[in-house]
Amino acid sequence: MPKRMYNLIMNKKLQSMFQSLLKHELVSGSAFIFTGALIGNFLAFILNLFYARKLSYADYAIFASLASVITLAAIPAGSISTVIVKFATKFFVEKQDDKLKNFYILFFKFMMYLSLFMIVFFIVFSGSLRSYLHIENIWYVIVLGFVISSFYLNTLNMAFLQSMLKFKFIAILDIIGSIFKLTAGVALVLLGYKVFGGLGALFAMAFGSYLVAYFPLLKIFKSANSDKKIALNINEILFYAAPTFLAILFMTSFTSTDIILVKHFFSPQMAGFYSGLSLIGRVIFYFTGVIPTVMFPLLIKRHAAKKNFNNLFYLALFLVLIPSVSITLFYFVFPNFAINLFLGGRGYLSVSGYLGLFGIYLTVFSLVNVCVNFFLSFNKTNVSAFVVLAAVLQVVLIYIFHANFYQVIFSSLAALSILLIILLYLFFRNYGSSRPLSLKS
Repeated sequence: MPKRMYNLIMNKKLQSMFQSLLKHELVSGSAFIFTGALIGNFLAFILNLFYARKLSYADYAIFASLASVITLAAIPAGSISTVIVKFATKFFVEKQDDKLKNFYILFFKFMMYLSLFMIVFFIVFSGSLRSYLHIENIWYVIVLGFVISSFYLNTLNMAFLQSMLKFKFIAILDIIGSIFKLTAGVALVLLGYKVFGGLGALFAMAFGSYLVAYFPLLKIFKSANSDKKIALNINEILFYAAPTFLAILFMTSFTSTDIILVKHFFSPQMAGFYSGLSLIGRVIFYFTGVIPTVMFPLLIKRHAAKKNFNNLFYLALFLVLIPSVSITLFYFVFPNFAINLFLGGRGYLSVSGYLGLFGIYLTVFSLVNVCVNFFLSFNKTNVSAFVVLAAVLQVVLIYIFHANFYQVIFSSLAALSILLIILLYLFFRNYGSSRPLSLKS
């Protein structure tokens, strides 16, 4: 065969493979959310750059630690979201609008009660949290409770949109929410509210997104018969929800606990430097976090149709690994450029040597996130035990080794690496072939 003809055939095959890849539901769904997240994260980084330059090191450290507390306190909402997606996806695939509507009402009431509990909790324990985080103004902690309550309401609607596979609308919502946050954050900080401005921006984002997210749900709710009652298997939901909550709680702690512990062990200025370092490192997760979000309902849908799911998992790992490694290499080669770009240089340049290592840490975390979501999508909730043990190991290691940032990052990286090895071993041992997966735990 002439070389020219061979090259032509190979080019056509490559084009065909590329077109098939673009049409893959994981890629197309991720592309929508990634585009929305990319624009949203760009606006978020503009806002964080604004915070880093307009707030003092101490104020920025306070805001970063409060943001980490928000992440931890909102974890019950995140785990409930996973439960909602798990069961609501089934109703959506089977076109059971009546069940979807009643299911929504039940969880709306539950989220309202949980939101009120969080507000009361942060009011009651505001003094203790203020003391632990070395924060002088107790009102920061009290306002925190109201911010978290808005995240609960927003999570409810976002979970239903995810279960309905409305990835394009979720992307639009990311952009709208980020615009709310950017506008409110800049305005409030310029008006002199400092840390309160950052908290107010988060509230504007969450509550604004909640209101907009309700519109695509109206069509289904209007077509549903409101008189029908939904029969839920409460035990099934609880048996899934409890370990799922633990898995998500301790997964989130991997990227939040280190900031809180650094705030506790280090000076306010050094804590601010670490918070900036963490902010840049999380770019990796911003690029890859959408993959497991799209993968989760697609796995449930694919298993319901008795289709092969392994290739979906492999593709998810690949889509996470490529950008993660690329960004990490960039951090190793151009750390000062990255810090100047995102944090405006200044004293933050003193931690540039840690940026590449932090990139490796976030790469491993992103891969672990894909694995955990895979197991949870198929009711393999016993994986939560390994997540809990690894997260506890991270805390123990940081408590023992915190003489410098190298020790803190290596402690987190060691715990996550062990967890990744265990999860991949479990996958290849049990599901490495293309045979169907049994849902029996």
